[in-house]
Amino acid sequence: MFVLCAHYLGTVADENRQVFDNHVENTHLPMVAKYPGLASLRYLKGVPWGDAKPPYYLTFELGFETRANLDNALQSEIRYAARDDLENFVPLFVGEIRHTLYEVASIAKQND
Repeated sequence: MFVLCAHYLGTVADENRQVFDNHVENTHLPMVAKYPGLASLRYLKGVPWGDAKPPYYLTFELGFETRANLDNALQSEIRYAARDDLENFVPLFVGEIRHTLYEVASIAKQND
C-alpha cells in the first residue's frame, strides 16, 4: 500500500478556523474522496497534548493499494479540481504544506 500525506505545518488564526475547517470537511475532502482507486482517506487534526501545541494543524492521508492507482488518481480530472479548490481555503493557513509519499508495511500484533 502507498500513502500520500499532505502535512499542514502551521496554524489557522482563531477567527478563520471555522471557515477553514468547514470548507475542508464539507467541500474539499468530499472531492478528494472521489479520487479513482482511492482505498482509504483519513483526516488527522492536531490537538494539544499536555502543554504542547501541535506543530501540524492537520494532515490528509490518502491510501492506494498500488503505485499505479496513486499515479492514475494524480492525473484524474477530480484531482485537478481538488487542486483548484485549494485557493478557497489554503490562503487562510499560515505555515508550510509538506507532501510525503510512504510505502506501508503492516506489522502483525503480538499477543503476550
